[in-house]
Parts: sequence; C-alpha cells; structure tokens
Amino acid sequence: MSTSRNRRRPGRPPRTESGDTKAALLEAALRLFARHGYAGTSIRAIAREVGLSESVLYAHFDGKRDLYEAAMALAGPQVAVTVAAGPDEDPAAFVRRFAAAMLAAWDTPRARETASLAARDGLMHDEALNAAVEGALAYLSDVFAGWIAAGRIRTDLGSPDDLAYSLLSPIAHARMLWLHAEATEEQRERARTRVTAHAALFGRALLS
Repeated sequence: MSTSRNRRRPGRPPRTESGDTKAALLEAALRLFARHGYAGTSIRAIAREVGLSESVLYAHFDGKRDLYEAAMALAGPQVAVTVAAGPDEDPAAFVRRFAAAMLAAWDTPRARETASLAARDGLMHDEALNAAVEGALAYLSDVFAGWIAAGRIRTDLGSPDDLAYSLLSPIAHARMLWLHAEATEEQRERARTRVTAHAALFGRALLS
C-alpha cells in the first residue's frame, strides 16, 4: 500500500528523472548558445530543444542567466582548482600535469560549447567568467608562493601572481582559439601541441 512518504507531488519528476532533465536542458542550452549566442537564444527555444515546456525548465533553472552560470561552473576556468599540487611533487611535473588536466577538461563537446558561448555577445567580460578566472589565478598563485617559500623554484621570475598569470594565460588563449564548438580536429591538435610545449618550457624555466 502506498504511503504519503512514497508519494510525490503531481508534476514533480522523480529525483533520477529530475537530474536527467536538468542535464538535458543544460546540454541543449549550451548547443543553442554556441550556435546563436546568448542574446539570440530564448528560454522557449531551449525547452523545445529537448521537447519540454518552459515551466519544466523553470523548475530546474531560474532563467537563461542561471543556465549560463551553470555552464561556467562545469567547464569554466575554475576547473583549475581541481588539480591539486602534491606536497612532494616536482614543480615541473605539476605544471605538465596541470596543463594536461586543462586540456582534458576543455577538449570535450560541452567545454568547447562553453568556450564558444563565452566568446559570443560580449560574455568574455562577464562578471561570472571573470570571477572564475580570478579564482583560478588565486589558486595557482598560492601554489607558487608555497614553492618560493620552500626554496623549490627560482625566485627571480616574478611574484606568485605573475607566475600564475604567465602559466594560465597561454593555456586559456589556446582554448579560445582552438578548443571551441566549431574547432576542427587539426585545430584541437594544435591546442594540445602548443599547451604541452608551453607547460614543458614553463616547468624548465621554474627550475633552471
């Protein structure tokens, strides 16, 4: 016999279905944002892309801005903070691993759509994206500060903030040029080659 604990309110999907619907809406939003730009994509178009009503979309997201911020959280620059530096790890090895992790995170269909989204409609200057960039730089700056304090890297290359910016900027530049929604396989390979070479050179410079 069904109990009130097992019942769900009419119109409210089961939790597993809810998660699938939210993911589908986010994927649809990214596709349309990348294709038509943020301003050129409507809530109605996103809902229709997955065969749902606008009311269902609003059950999961507050609106278009919420969808954009969710996309940035999944594949924005803040993914950098997930690459933790081991206490005894060689700095050059960390830099190579960091670059490889960024490539892996940013060379996926969703991440490439996010890059295209950020490049459209002036969103490169958006507050949410800039906050994510600053967070990633702050994390890397802390890593470099720890290495400088421990005497593990050269001290004449600049401040921890300088080093963080010098490491991340070429990787982010390669992403926007060659890891976007319309990127060809040749362009994606160019990004991998350039980022890998940059990481190797940067790592050698830290220790030489």
